[in-house]
Amino acid sequence: MTFTYYSHNTIVFGEGAEDHLEELFAQYQATSILLIYSGDYVSELGIRDHVLQAAAKVGATVIENSDVVPNPRIDLVRKLVQQAREHHVGLVLAAGGASSYDTAKSVAAGVPYDGDVWDLFTGKAVPDEVLPIGVIAGLPGSGSEMSDCAVVQQGKDKRFLENRKIIPNFTVVDPKNSALVPRRYQAAAIADLATAYTEPYFSADIAIHSVDYFLEGGLRAVLDVGRRWIDDPDDIAVRQELHWISSTGFNDFYFSFGRTVDWTTHRIEHEIGGEFDVIHGEGITALMPSIIRFVGRRQPQRYAQLETRVFGGDPYAHTESELAGLLADEFERFFKDLGLNTTLSALGIPKSSFETIADHVTDFGKGTVGNYSPLSKSDVIEVLNLAY
Repeated sequence: MTFTYYSHNTIVFGEGAEDHLEELFAQYQATSILLIYSGDYVSELGIRDHVLQAAAKVGATVIENSDVVPNPRIDLVRKLVQQAREHHVGLVLAAGGASSYDTAKSVAAGVPYDGDVWDLFTGKAVPDEVLPIGVIAGLPGSGSEMSDCAVVQQGKDKRFLENRKIIPNFTVVDPKNSALVPRRYQAAAIADLATAYTEPYFSADIAIHSVDYFLEGGLRAVLDVGRRWIDDPDDIAVRQELHWISSTGFNDFYFSFGRTVDWTTHRIEHEIGGEFDVIHGEGITALMPSIIRFVGRRQPQRYAQLETRVFGGDPYAHTESELAGLLADEFERFFKDLGLNTTLSALGIPKSSFETIADHVTDFGKGTVGNYSPLSKSDVIEVLNLAY
């Protein structure tokens, strides 16, 4: 419980935030900037023009790549690492959503590293030096625009790099930039945002109880703004709140202080996402209610408390296990209201894949997954069957 906290991130938030790009670029004195994004909306929204104009004013050239896809691939990262080296890139800039951010973080860590950038994801090496990273946020929900984590995959093997050196140096957030995000992607991002407050809540080792109240309040905020988004996805005030919650909701220091984060939902979803290339938030909505129902049979306490404090479940009328079931129902209802699938069958995940998924997350049955109530290989298979 003794620590020194430091973060090198600057956030520029609100209307006209991109007008600050010139001064942000100037801070890093980069003569070459690598701009990473996906989709035409980066041009349609004027983001690309803002970047080119600001770079020209500080005398920097811009190298562009728009090949990012959901569940970003290490092959593209390798290609961009080489390109960045050839052009002596001094700043890696991402625009759009989490896949662009994660790609940029990976490139920034890979350029100074002598070996294969995949080593940083397998644990063979850790980043010693990282290029400056900038983000222009276009999709609220992942929290990656300010987090210390990047997720990429090689083939069907999905891995994450977690290191405070890859926290973006600056994050530019103008809520209007999420106006063209397809409804399905924004809905999935809101579902992912909800898990930012549940994964650290479901913990067996609570050192500071006040963190519970922060997490409960954050979840209430996500549920409220999510329902307002359902009613009017074009409301700029709603988008502003989504962006702010996303920018703050994945701060592991504040929201997991004094406890071990569960990560059961994320760990299993990463295997499904890697194997079947589903959108991360959609994988979460298909898994999370079933994980709660399964674990709630044997260790319901934290689920029962969350149900009581956030959704108003009556602890005198229900057992803790019943309250856990009600919590699963509440999340399932919210995800359906967002228009998302809540079963693996609806996502096209075959039952024949369940054992392989369970093998991967438990090291072929030699380990477990999760921290609140660790799941064995057979437990994972039962969860997947429940989610089917």
